[in-house]
Order: sequence, then structure tokens, then C-alpha cells
Amino acid sequence: MNNTWTYLLLFAAMSLTAVSALAQHKYYTLTVRRLARENNDRGSVLVSGRGKGRIRGAIAVLVLDKQTEAIRAAAVMEGASVLARFKQRPDWVGLCARDDLPRCSPRLARAVADARTHIPGRRKPLPTPGSMLRR
Repeated sequence: MNNTWTYLLLFAAMSLTAVSALAQHKYYTLTVRRLARENNDRGSVLVSGRGKGRIRGAIAVLVLDKQTEAIRAAAVMEGASVLARFKQRPDWVGLCARDDLPRCSPRLARAVADARTHIPGRRKPLPTPGSMLRR
């Protein structure tokens, strides 16, 4: 009888985790689609990247000019739970994604750098010596 409650509790926790992960994925998809719809210009590319930390992470969804990497639209999410939400960053519009961005945490800077590697025609930077040891 005691094992039954343990298994039910474990099943409920796993179900809640799965449902919340699906909800967060749907929210991400809606945000990407909205940005793509609002910024459907020639010469623009929509890219996303993530920056991982020990506990918290960051996701950056950017609409960039293909040639200059100037930011045309940006939405960022930082947090440790599925309750984190995307925030628009109008203060980044017009800035170059290669430069330091205002009010940007180290995790978010890694997410922007990762997003820049997803521009079509770009190659990912080669790992630096010792970077494989840090993983």
C-alpha cells in the first residue's frame, strides 16, 4: 500500500513536468511565429540561441539583418522554471548583435552569441583549446 502512494506521487510529478515542458515549448513556438510574422522582410533572418548556466538559463530570439547583423527585433527569456516568459527588448533594436548589448547578463550574452552562429551560411566557431574540458 505504501508503494502505491509513492508510485502515484512519482507519476503525478512526472506528468506535471511533461505538461509544463509542453506548455513552455508551445509558448516558445508562438513567440517565434509572432516575430517571424511581424518581421517578414527581405534581408532579415530569425535566429535563436541559448545560454546555459548551472541552474538558470537564457534564450534569445533575434531578427537580424543578414549583412550587418543589426537587430531588428528581439525577445529574451531568462529563468530557472517553466514560468519564465519572453520579454521584448526594444532597446536593442538598431544595435549590432556583435557588440555588447545594454542590460545583458553573461548567460544572455552567450545566448546572443549562440544565435549568431545560426545565421544561414555561417559556420560555428571552432572550439578553443581547453573549452572541451569545461563541459
